Amino acid sequence: MIKDGLLAFGLLLSTATQLRLPGTPLGAGESLLTIWIVGALADLAYRGAPALTRPVSHMLLFWAVFTFAQSIGLLLGLATDNIYASGVLHTGQAYAFVAILSLLVVILPAWRLHRVAWTISVCGAATVILLLAGGYGMVPMSGLDLWMWNRFIGWSMNPNQFGLLCTVLVLLSLQSAEAEARLRTKIFALSCMAPPFIAGILTRSDSFTLAIGFAAPLFVGSKFLIRFVRAERQPSLVTTVACLMILSLPLLLASVTPFTPKIAENARQAIVETMTENDQAEDRFRLWSEAVEIGLKSGMLGLGPGPHLLGKRTKLPPPEKAEAHNTALDLITQGGILAVLIFFWIITAALIAAYRAGLIALASLIFSLFVYSNFHLVVRHPIFWFSVAFGLAAMHSVAPRKSTRVRPLDISPSAPRTRAQIN
Repeated sequence: MIKDGLLAFGLLLSTATQLRLPGTPLGAGESLLTIWIVGALADLAYRGAPALTRPVSHMLLFWAVFTFAQSIGLLLGLATDNIYASGVLHTGQAYAFVAILSLLVVILPAWRLHRVAWTISVCGAATVILLLAGGYGMVPMSGLDLWMWNRFIGWSMNPNQFGLLCTVLVLLSLQSAEAEARLRTKIFALSCMAPPFIAGILTRSDSFTLAIGFAAPLFVGSKFLIRFVRAERQPSLVTTVACLMILSLPLLLASVTPFTPKIAENARQAIVETMTENDQAEDRFRLWSEAVEIGLKSGMLGLGPGPHLLGKRTKLPPPEKAEAHNTALDLITQGGILAVLIFFWIITAALIAAYRAGLIALASLIFSLFVYSNFHLVVRHPIFWFSVAFGLAAMHSVAPRKSTRVRPLDISPSAPRTRAQIN
């Protein structure tokens, strides 16, 4: 319990960038995670190396290929003198930290990961409520700037960073509700979704809106599809209603056809207004095009860890450079096409593993993080790697079946566990 609590609080506080020591990447979250890592390594030294399961081998393969790609890029960057030491050091340290963390997390049994997720959800909801109260002057919070203009940033340095935390909290709470069998516990878990969802809206983060906007229909649609597949073998009122809703979908789509042009025009106008606000579209497209240009000039090998772009609204003085705010494009500038492909592979593997295990909310979380990655660099965030490791861990608990039926995996703390799982 103490170890899992350290991991949960460390992940939750890893986004509290305002609480870090000035000029350093070290804060409360990083300190707690470091303590947890040291304890986990000591435990491994005492118990011996864990079995090489499929989740562990997948994570090892990712970091081996990712490190190789970054190393090739670094050699090319040194040869062409296109890097600066501080950027390489900062990004390299971040990658090393999350690599060790993700490898230690993925060896944990599924029931422990579920308990960590529960702790993050409950404590995260309580923390967000406290931050919201502080943001509206109900609770004094000296030393924290909770707003950036009219955007809520909580304890983070920018609203998009806090929006990432809110995305994970919303969908982890949904995952906890999905995994629980007791109605009261389900309702409590669902109630934990409300505070981070409200805070995410207040961040005015387009990335949060898109991530939740993609995750919600994916979750609902997958649930209906599973009910539809089960309808023949387990006829019930719920499955019958689900089948009727699926069968009525074409009629519903036909009924809104006359309004399609108006809906499309309103959506287009909203997108244009959002992207033109503060020249967002121009800035992003300039950064993205420069990232592609750097990738092509490097022969799709990259230039090593760190930012490599200069195309901001006002160029920063050397040696300061910017990032593309797109994970795939940032990885192209760092580790080339190999880093991008291995990133897509690990996301896909975690998504499929979670879905096959019946953890639809977790699969929706992983997909939402992929959506988020199109607008920000997410591979340095510990909470991102916890979600991926959680998805991969489900792979070890699901044996291949001839039946196409998808059954939820019971990973609640109260579920019966074998001696191997307990150890």
